[in-house]
Amino acid sequence: MDDPAIPEREHDTAWRSRLRRALVGVPPAVVGGDHPGLTGERSAAHAAAVLIPVVAAPEPFIWFTQRSAALRHHPGQISFPGGRVEAFDADARAAALREAQEEIGLAPHHVEILGELPEYRTVTSFAIRPYVGWVDPVAAAEVAPDEMEVARLFGVPLEYALDHRHFRREPIERGGRRYRVYSIDYDDNHIWGATAGMLYGLLDRLASLEADDDGRRAGG
Repeated sequence: MDDPAIPEREHDTAWRSRLRRALVGVPPAVVGGDHPGLTGERSAAHAAAVLIPVVAAPEPFIWFTQRSAALRHHPGQISFPGGRVEAFDADARAAALREAQEEIGLAPHHVEILGELPEYRTVTSFAIRPYVGWVDPVAAAEVAPDEMEVARLFGVPLEYALDHRHFRREPIERGGRRYRVYSIDYDDNHIWGATAGMLYGLLDRLASLEADDDGRRAGG
């Protein structure tokens, strides 16, 4: 299925271009995880996919969800729309778009996939494929979170979310083992674990792009 052609607006062209360029050539191999040494340490049992929805606006922002307290996995935590890749999904990208539509009512035709981040493995045995989507702002008037899955939907300014100064590493303990995970706070929202880790992965891609651009300019 071809991605929709989201109309370009003067105010969002620069961010859209930067994100697309940063995601060029990113392989779907595992390069991240909830703690050092996770890659190769265990095989993830559950294939999953998430959408990182960047909403085009005069000041673009990323949508996050707070999961319902009634959910079995990670109740009450802040996450991106997403879930397991099911047998009926064409691929992981289709699963990410389907889950976003089911969870927050985001129609796929409002989303342009800009690229994919490397697979992210969690200590809870999920292998997550993150997709970055550019969302037409008209979708903001149409989304309707599923109250069974989503307690609330909120936005974090893209410029804030992709600033390394707002991230830190914090320790957690699970199954008698200690790990260090990324976290970031915005207002009263504490974003941590896999969600913050994937967000930091996007920040890292942008930093690499900017370093390459600076190197080319310095080289003439």
